[in-house]
Amino acid sequence: MTDWRLEVLGGARLLGLAEPLELQRRVAAVLAWLALEGPTPKYRLAGMLWPGSGEDTARNNMRQLLRRLRVATGTDLVLGGDVVSLSERVVTDAVELEAHVFAGRHAQAMSLAGSLLGTLDFDDCPDFDAWVRRAREQLEALRCRAAIAEAESREQQGDLSGALHFAERLLVLAPLSEDAYRRLMRLHYLVGDRMAALNLFERCRKMLFEEYDAAPHPDTLALVKDVERGQVQPRAAVKTTGRTLPLSVLRPPVLVGRAREWAQMEAAWQSRQIMMLLAEPGVGKTRLAQDFAASKGRYTVFAARPGDAEVPYSLFVRHIREIFTERPEIQQGLEPWIRRELARVMPELAGPGERISPVRDEGERVRCLDAYSEVLRRCAEGLECFITDDLQFADSASLQVGAYAHARFHSAGTFPIIIDCCRSSDFGGEVLALTQRLEAAGLAMFLHLEPLPPEAVGELLESLTLPGAESLTAEVTRYTGGNPLFITETLKHLMESGSLERGWPERLPPPGRVRQLIQQRLERLSTLASQLAQVAALALMEFSLELAGEVLEVSPLSFAEPLRELESAQILRGERFTHDLVFESVKDSIPSAMRALLHRRLAQQLERRRAAPVIIAQHWLEGGEARRSVPFLLSAAQVDESHLRRTEAATHYARAASILESAGELEEAARLRGQVPSA
Repeated sequence: MTDWRLEVLGGARLLGLAEPLELQRRVAAVLAWLALEGPTPKYRLAGMLWPGSGEDTARNNMRQLLRRLRVATGTDLVLGGDVVSLSERVVTDAVELEAHVFAGRHAQAMSLAGSLLGTLDFDDCPDFDAWVRRAREQLEALRCRAAIAEAESREQQGDLSGALHFAERLLVLAPLSEDAYRRLMRLHYLVGDRMAALNLFERCRKMLFEEYDAAPHPDTLALVKDVERGQVQPRAAVKTTGRTLPLSVLRPPVLVGRAREWAQMEAAWQSRQIMMLLAEPGVGKTRLAQDFAASKGRYTVFAARPGDAEVPYSLFVRHIREIFTERPEIQQGLEPWIRRELARVMPELAGPGERISPVRDEGERVRCLDAYSEVLRRCAEGLECFITDDLQFADSASLQVGAYAHARFHSAGTFPIIIDCCRSSDFGGEVLALTQRLEAAGLAMFLHLEPLPPEAVGELLESLTLPGAESLTAEVTRYTGGNPLFITETLKHLMESGSLERGWPERLPPPGRVRQLIQQRLERLSTLASQLAQVAALALMEFSLELAGEVLEVSPLSFAEPLRELESAQILRGERFTHDLVFESVKDSIPSAMRALLHRRLAQQLERRRAAPVIIAQHWLEGGEARRSVPFLLSAAQVDESHLRRTEAATHYARAASILESAGELEEAARLRGQVPSA
């Protein structure tokens, strides 16, 4: 949620309190830097802003500055410890200017006027002063680019007066640009003011002589002759078409820079170890895992989804259902005892009128795991490898089934080798403890993937066969840090904005902020495509086109074109997001009021579909209808109790009791707290 606005164009103030907060010089400097440059070591900033002080003094000054800002705002707008960043709750006008230009909203970009940090002076901070000057030049270059693009667009549409307005603004921004003079001369003539065009030529000739001791360019002289003869023609309207991204950018044709990791995986394969690939988002865990698995034979991917962690056995059940659909003979061959145990999590397997009793003790729980792991083994027959992708989203019950199956069948060699992929920042808890025990026993290997080095970035760019891409190796490496996802997202943006052919642009959003580039693609979507993506982001594991049709009150058949649009923009692939960073960007883009409405509509439709109670409860909570979530929280607690998941059940009971207390239903809340099971 963005509830603060930082204005650094033409001054420095913060909006979000009852009255605008005028920012002191160094506070404004810190916030402007973080907004435009992204996460930065705290004491690098301190050294820039207090260059004459000792290291200890500069550090103390920075701590005091951040404390004063926290006191003034009542919240933390600068986050982090040694490396600090600006909270995502803050929107900044200078960043909006950049986003408008990159998304083609040139008129909106031109509406954001003012020099970066206004008249604030940083002569006593030479390094920061140099950055401010450079950033001001870059923002002015973006404004010039916006003015040129808008003037050309207006002229092509036949709006000559609008084109003239933006050409005049261009000349104000770039008073020493002969090209700006030529553009304005043409438009003055085309709107019928021949004398204004000729007078402008005289101004241009005088400027060139005084500033450069030079004569006008031959193109300028040719234009003024055309004006005198009345031979200037308006530019023809051009039909714009969407750019189709080549397949090489959507999925690079070769895996580069992973020879060392591949060799480590080969060694782990020979030892039949579990491979745990850890990396930050976008570094290429999934690509490496799938390419390696494909080199060994048949494999399958158990992909966890956002929301899985809330529903026990969701990852396991979803993929077993998919395999049963593809290979019905497995389901048909289940022994009665396995079918009965599996019916606990797949109710469709229960016989007519059959009542499935809850798990009563540890012995029955082990019998369940025996059944589930045996089903998993049969589904894995003929496979060389299992990949668990996005492990950070997986529910713990499904992971327990996988660990149990591996323990049962690994030594006999009847179970595929496992490759797990997980965000390194989200790797912890019982999964970390379990994997560490396996590593200590020689049964697992950790592999930490790093971003690509510069030579691998160059190899990747060369493999894409995009004109001009290979020459940008240094810039792309510096900007993306070698993160493959950031590289492809940056190239997509450069292609879609027409910047690739012109070389590296004056400025891009801060390095690493790939979400801003994704956000700009989202803003170009049609209304229905955008709404479809928003429903997908909130529905999580329950998403389907049929559900989206019910929520948006349209026929699912009307999604054909929006779905193609989303796939072309690399937002969705089928009914799944192409990457969890894309999912997070879509989710963050939904306005809060619309988000609450969609959650309520999802809750209503999922009630009708008898979805998992914990999912329905969460939608009512997110939709602002906490009291309506209580029956579903209680149902979710009962489901957990039936699987001996007492800790999870206690959490649901306690949450329901808190909601009832807030609603004034104290007697019912006390009753619930009295029946909370001991964990």
